[in-house]
Amino acid sequence: MRDGAGAARLLVRLRGAFIEEERQGLMFAAKVRSWALLVILAWQILDNPLTGPAYFYVLGEVTLMLLLGVAQFHFIRRGLNPPWAPFVWVVGDVAVLTIIFIAPNPFEPEGFTPAVVLRGSAFVWYFILLMQATFSFRPALVLWCGFCIVLARLGSLFWVLSLSGIYSGFESGGTMMEELQAIYFDPNFVFLGDRINEILAIILTAIGLAVIVIRTRRFVESRFQAERARSKLARYFSPNVVDEITSAGGIGTAAHDQDVAVLFADIVGFTSLCETEPAPKVVALLRDYHSLLADVVFRHGGTLDKYIGDGLMATFGTPRTGPHDATNALACALDMVEALADWKRQRIAAGESSVSVGVGVHYGVTVVGDIGDERRLEFAVIGDTVNVASRVEHLTRSLGTPLTVSEDLIQAVCAGKTPTALPCWKNYPTPDPKRCAAAGEKSASGPLRKRPLPRLCPARDRACPRRCGRSRRPRCRGSDSRRPGSVRPGRGRSPGRA
Repeated sequence: MRDGAGAARLLVRLRGAFIEEERQGLMFAAKVRSWALLVILAWQILDNPLTGPAYFYVLGEVTLMLLLGVAQFHFIRRGLNPPWAPFVWVVGDVAVLTIIFIAPNPFEPEGFTPAVVLRGSAFVWYFILLMQATFSFRPALVLWCGFCIVLARLGSLFWVLSLSGIYSGFESGGTMMEELQAIYFDPNFVFLGDRINEILAIILTAIGLAVIVIRTRRFVESRFQAERARSKLARYFSPNVVDEITSAGGIGTAAHDQDVAVLFADIVGFTSLCETEPAPKVVALLRDYHSLLADVVFRHGGTLDKYIGDGLMATFGTPRTGPHDATNALACALDMVEALADWKRQRIAAGESSVSVGVGVHYGVTVVGDIGDERRLEFAVIGDTVNVASRVEHLTRSLGTPLTVSEDLIQAVCAGKTPTALPCWKNYPTPDPKRCAAAGEKSASGPLRKRPLPRLCPARDRACPRRCGRSRRPRCRGSDSRRPGSVRPGRGRSPGRA
């Protein structure tokens, strides 16, 4: 039901956008038409061979069409253009243009006969009106314009044929070609075949333009819906994952088991911070904090699952698993700690309150798929792995370290191939089993890590200076730096993770 209401609201917004585009298109067409008629008027002033009243009569005809275009522009611009008004404007334009072309100049008695005028080149000016109607993005208006032009041409044809001395048939005599040549140049002869071809050309052109407008509107609607869906996906997935999902036509939403690396980040002491800081500052802090972490998650190909107040949950391996999900999660967590440390220093330098964040990562089997009911569905990652990842993140408080990871994640990283750039792992104090037990953080995933962690380097073909003293390559990023919760590697102290 809610999906139906959302689709209805989307359709209303899309129709509103098309109405505005129709208005802009009609204004643009009226403007172009007015400028074109100004050029024609200037040309008639300089090059019209007529003189006297006949000369000014021709200028008056062009001026009338010009004024009609200017009036349309101003009415549309001021919003005095109800939905039926463009149809009335089309009738007026076609009627005035037909009268100008077919009615003789009363001040030029020796002008062309009506039959000659009917088969003249003035017929092509009707296509200008079809073009103007096409700018409206309304297929009904295009078809209406074509219909009015056809009626005008038929009316002109019947009126000319009703005049005395005008004929359209002939009696066969002599050779057909000789007779056609003699009759075709008769100023009182109307060749019906040419007139029918003109009417067919108008009908086919109007239908073709209307089909183009319909297809264009459908294309815009489909792209609008696709970009709307893409923008919704971009709130959760990294750009490359969004491209993969959209190019593949969507993702499977049936619930299934899947190995996923789950990352949690949470501000330490956020409740007390809210009690001391004003609400606008708290909201601004959360926006900066969420934006910073989301950028890091997307940079490492992760999925932003949800914001949980001052916390964040991200997953690696959704919607599709990859060979480096655990490694990407660890690299993201390390970069996240660095980015948060820099952000903390910037806040302190700006005189704002200090903020500490804990990050925890775990790897395991989860249930992935849509949850909810028909009113609201949500792509979710659930299961014991998610709960353990949350508890691993909470361990950062009791261990006094900004980052803890589980044994399962370390094993997954060591089992996989390390892609491109993964920073050297920071060295944090080995967790004290007694403190962990006191914190109640024992999980089904296994005990906390007690042995030293392996060190990975920025590239697979580079030896880490901490593992090979003979290497003269640049040291791994952060290998010697003292950071909050870190120690310089050495004998008797072994780095560890939860």
